[in-house]
Amino acid sequence: MSSSFINVMTSESFIGAKVRKPQKCGEQYLLPTFIFILLAIKILKTMKHLYRFGFLIFAMILTTGLSAQITADNTIPIDSLVNEIFNTGTFVEVSNVTFNGIPADDTLTNVQIGLFGNGFSDGLPVDSGFAMTTGNMENLFTNSFEGGPITNSLTDDPDIVAISGFNANDCAILEFDVLNLADALAFNFTFASAEYQAYTCAVFNDAFGLFISGPGISGPFENDAINIALIPDSEIPIGVNSVNGGEPTGVGEAANCEAANPNWIEDSQYFIENYNNSISNVVFNGFTVNIEAFVEVDQNETYHLKFAICDASDGALDSGIILEANSFEGKFLSVFDQDRPEQLKIYPNPSTDQVFIEIPQSYIGQNLNLRILDLQGRAVRMTNLLATGVVQLDASQLEKGLYLVETSANGKIFGLSKLLRD
Repeated sequence: MSSSFINVMTSESFIGAKVRKPQKCGEQYLLPTFIFILLAIKILKTMKHLYRFGFLIFAMILTTGLSAQITADNTIPIDSLVNEIFNTGTFVEVSNVTFNGIPADDTLTNVQIGLFGNGFSDGLPVDSGFAMTTGNMENLFTNSFEGGPITNSLTDDPDIVAISGFNANDCAILEFDVLNLADALAFNFTFASAEYQAYTCAVFNDAFGLFISGPGISGPFENDAINIALIPDSEIPIGVNSVNGGEPTGVGEAANCEAANPNWIEDSQYFIENYNNSISNVVFNGFTVNIEAFVEVDQNETYHLKFAICDASDGALDSGIILEANSFEGKFLSVFDQDRPEQLKIYPNPSTDQVFIEIPQSYIGQNLNLRILDLQGRAVRMTNLLATGVVQLDASQLEKGLYLVETSANGKIFGLSKLLRD
């Protein structure tokens, strides 16, 4: 497959995204910055238990004297990476980590998986987190290589073949067990691909799946798993042909997208065009908005998770999945015995004193009940007030930590959001 692209007019459906070009450093800063970079590289190579800390320091040094720019690091051992990103989540304990893809080198790292930061500064819908790609993760995020087939890659994962409909190549598969101390599990993700600009609705339907198996779950995938990486409010899996700009590109034919998702044109609302790097400087010329994957589970039970992404039909152009930092968590929902509450906007968050909560239009003018819950589900503060468009909350008397803010009206809980007391 040719990797040449067809010029397409830029979409302006993603409002407010800006790409900030690096500013030149003053000559007086070049030598000190170079010296610090060498020191940071030395630290990263020797302090194996502080990889993530080293990555953050390295990113800070690189951006000294520069405007913020995206950073990527695929030199972190996989066990350390998973522990930092997933085991720090609320109400979850991760174990038995495995990765299948390009064989790891003697440092137990893998070029297909790593951390990134400063995504907002480069137009991405996620600022920082974990990324897994069908090519070299660092190259794809720093736009140094479009991608291509990789040697010794994993092919034809049966679950991805089932949701893509085509042969699978250059697969990257991360698996682990998670003990969920709550009764629901959630995380936020973004799917991105270099296929979009010339091959939407073609046979190159690169796809991503998050497959969960365990108590109370019975599905069509391996180990009776179900896929929870879906287009919002649907059962449609995530792929190039199921969520895109709503029209074929290049050699694509509309029938292929129609077969993948009958609502593919309407679901273009979840897609951000990046043709010719109109939004971001990453290699990917299209990506989804930030989407929440969610599933109800049995409390205090262990489940198996499989994150899988593959190229379809060939390996010429790469795709990736981005998992938002601090979004992987267990949630308490069944105790409310109601429709799932929505996440309300709370700001500033984190906060030291006054916070503001935006109330949905349909509840304005009603008597509002507001409760603040600690992580054990205990109410530490309760108040009643008349709901306006924005309500104010004094958090200064709360101890530092993570809380849930619950809002209800007429006996129905309609909002549940996290608040970090700093």
